[in-house]
Order: sequence, then C-alpha cells, then structure tokens
Amino acid sequence: MPSPVYHSSPTPCCFPDGNCCPSQQAEVLMPGCSDHLLPSSSPQDTLQWLLRHRFSPFSRLFSSFSGADLLRMSREDLIQICGPADGIRLFNTMKGRSIRPRLTIYVCQQQSRSQATKPGGGDVYHALYLEERTLTDLSEKVAMLFNITPQQITHIYRQKSTGIHILVSDQMVQNFREETSFIISSVRGNYGSF
Repeated sequence: MPSPVYHSSPTPCCFPDGNCCPSQQAEVLMPGCSDHLLPSSSPQDTLQWLLRHRFSPFSRLFSSFSGADLLRMSREDLIQICGPADGIRLFNTMKGRSIRPRLTIYVCQQQSRSQATKPGGGDVYHALYLEERTLTDLSEKVAMLFNITPQQITHIYRQKSTGIHILVSDQMVQNFREETSFIISSVRGNYGSF
C-alpha cells in the first residue's frame, strides 16, 4: 500500500503514497472563521469561539482550555463553574455545534537516517481527525502536528508506488479511506515554507 508524504516549503508538500517535490508552488487557502468548537481548537481559537458566542465573562477562566478540554466538560461541570443559566447555555451551544470527525488518518514522520529509533523499534503514528474532507483541513492538521503554520505548507503531494507525485486536492482527500496510514516527509522551501 502506498503511503503519502508531506513535504513542506513555500514550495510543495507531498504525501507518499508518496513524497513532496518543491518544483511547483501553490497557495493553501486558509479556512474561514469556524462557528464550531472543534476538539482540535487551540486555546486561542477556543477563546475566540467563547467571545463570538457571548461567553466573554468566562474568557479569563477558560483562557488556557483547548476545544477538547472544554468539550470534555459535563453539563454539571459547566453549571457548577458558570452558574445554571450560563452553564446550560454554554453546554447546549458547545454540543449543538460539535462535529464528529468525518475522516481519521494516521501519519508518521519519516525518520532521517541520523535520528535514533523509538523505544521498541517501531515508528510512531499520530491520528489526524478531519472534520471536513478538504485539503485545507488536512493542511491545518498536518501543520498543527508539526508545529508550523498552515501558510507554510504550499503543496501536499501523494507519491504513488511508481514514484510519481500527485498534487493532493479536495477530491483526493474526499476519497481517502478511513484509517489509512501515511508516512510524511517534508521539504523546506524558501522563506521558511514547506
């Protein structure tokens, strides 16, 4: 089974099935402001979500909470923290907006020969939960995993077993199979992009 590879640079990125080649350059679109509180939301995104939904009195209290942290709280927890009216409103707003992942894929960063192997000798894979089957959502999740900004990813390619690199599109992401595994490699481009 081919594995996707992610290469990063202000040039392209690849998923091998595949690899990434920096020979082409494209822009990754930034997603619009989401009205949903997602498990993948950072503390900053969660704070913005709270402010947009008129929970500013609790913004300081929840300032270090990620989306996953807040979504794990029970109705009773929120009532105890925020009071009955605001606790119920916050719970209902969160649960009414929560989206289950539409696709789960597993990615492993390709190890350089100089890097030591992990205990047990196996590669470590990370789960990426895509709420939308789009290139933008994939780029955001890969960027979060590797602590870079989505703007630094200019292309994502999937390398087929024949060695060819195919530019990943929304249509390709929509056709990824559930729980597919990929190996990701990155290529640093100019100006800190991948």
